[in-house]
Amino acid sequence: MLRITNKLLSSVVSVVICIVTISPHISAYAETTTIPVPGTIYDTGEKGNYGISDDSITDEFNSFGTFSISGDLVQTDNVGGIDVYTASTGNIEFNYKYTLSGNVDETEWHLADDGGKNVAGSKLSDKIGKGAILIQTSKDGTKWIDEKSITDVFEGTTTSYNSIYSTKGIQLVNGCYYRVIVAYKYERLVGENQVLFIKTDDKESKKIVEAYQFYISDGKNSTQADNTRQKKLGETIRTNENKGYTGQKAIDIDDPHYGWELGQFFVSGYTRDTQDSDKTPVFLKNVGDQITLWFNLKQDIDQLNGSDQLEIAADKDGYDQQFQTNKTNTGRGMLLIRYTDEQGVKHEPEIYTNYLAANVSTSANTVVKLFEEGDYEVALDYRIKNTPRKIKNIEVVPEYSDYRIYFKFSVRNGNCMVYPFDIATGAELSNSAITENGFRLDMARSRYLTIDVKKSVVSKGADGYIEDVRFNRPAKDGDSYEDEGIYVFDVKNLYTGENTTKTIYVGSSDYMKALAVNNYTVNQLNEELKRGKKIKSDGSLSYR
Repeated sequence: MLRITNKLLSSVVSVVICIVTISPHISAYAETTTIPVPGTIYDTGEKGNYGISDDSITDEFNSFGTFSISGDLVQTDNVGGIDVYTASTGNIEFNYKYTLSGNVDETEWHLADDGGKNVAGSKLSDKIGKGAILIQTSKDGTKWIDEKSITDVFEGTTTSYNSIYSTKGIQLVNGCYYRVIVAYKYERLVGENQVLFIKTDDKESKKIVEAYQFYISDGKNSTQADNTRQKKLGETIRTNENKGYTGQKAIDIDDPHYGWELGQFFVSGYTRDTQDSDKTPVFLKNVGDQITLWFNLKQDIDQLNGSDQLEIAADKDGYDQQFQTNKTNTGRGMLLIRYTDEQGVKHEPEIYTNYLAANVSTSANTVVKLFEEGDYEVALDYRIKNTPRKIKNIEVVPEYSDYRIYFKFSVRNGNCMVYPFDIATGAELSNSAITENGFRLDMARSRYLTIDVKKSVVSKGADGYIEDVRFNRPAKDGDSYEDEGIYVFDVKNLYTGENTTKTIYVGSSDYMKALAVNNYTVNQLNEELKRGKKIKSDGSLSYR
């Protein structure tokens, strides 16, 4: 395991980071905290490849900048020299702040261009140049997965990187190791060489690495699925090759995927499930429920179905036609999740590349995401490499085939309630309450209830008070009602069949108070008044 010290980097940087997740549809106030992260500096020599080993740790160079993480998080532990952080809400930002001087004496150590591509055992897509940033993740702190690389980062004279990465996606609920490696080449002039009549500079160089390693989770330890209610979702289909995972082919006996399953998605944490008119699964949640999508990987992705001829391959020019994503290196499996809100607006899909390599463990239930109300589409696109003609370590014309697991589901709140709040005081109003100020509706995040409101006004006529209906129409979350009248709300949950009715009175007259206090209709109150009862100032009735 990587040793962490309090040394930071002296000059220029290349960084390796990891990724996190937060549910995007929960709005909450988050207090931002910035925490400097300690690191270790390595001198890998003039001809090194920016490797990390204990015998190359150096204290020759001081920190040039500061690496930190920021967000709603705190440090909670240190295990084996690894700092452990707990994040509450929102994304976590990775930051590095530094300044480069434009006037450096050539006899002092200064940043030099590096034409190599190797950093800490990984090969970058481009030359390192003036420093490179490499982003990695790990499930166990031992096997690291490359997520992203940025090259020639510190080109220029005066530069300051603030946020170099924003966490996303899946790792936070499962917990994730992060490693940040900073690689750069230093150079200085030490003298001159002369061959015959030609003088050349005599230079000394060093390849320096700065490494950070830490662990972040949401602290909830969401590792156990609810065994009382689980519903499996999705079926595997074979798609056309290199066509954005579209179309469908039969998985017959000659197919490399015949007779075995890569893994299984399932949902837990709901109170009840039903289905929509198009047979889309609908999961109903109550207060305290955490509807969670899980994935259980059943195969070793390097030896599918126990065969050393089959493995999950990287799709280096992959895309998903249905979600209309751009072509990219999707890595070993790409997971996509798209949310549609209550107004029917499809949001941009969340995309997790290299999903099978970076985010899941064989035979373990891995949390994919926690869900609030809405409609969701999920797809896992992956490519299988088949090498039936492998001779020792030589692959003879390997074969590739594309597959997809796709499904839809919806999440709805199971309640059938709407909450009226006094506009002036903010207090919740109970059924048959009266307010002089008016009120507003709060659906408590239940966006899919059907609400109708009927408003009546009361006026005095020759034969007593008369109720006159002024409107009967749909209502929505946040609507306000300030005019005097009787408001009757009819709330329906189409998925449970439940129905709730609430009546709120707006006004200050004694007659309106009497209706509210006694829970009478206008006709009932008129009858009581005909019998000789009087309305008191508090709305109660009395013969005196």
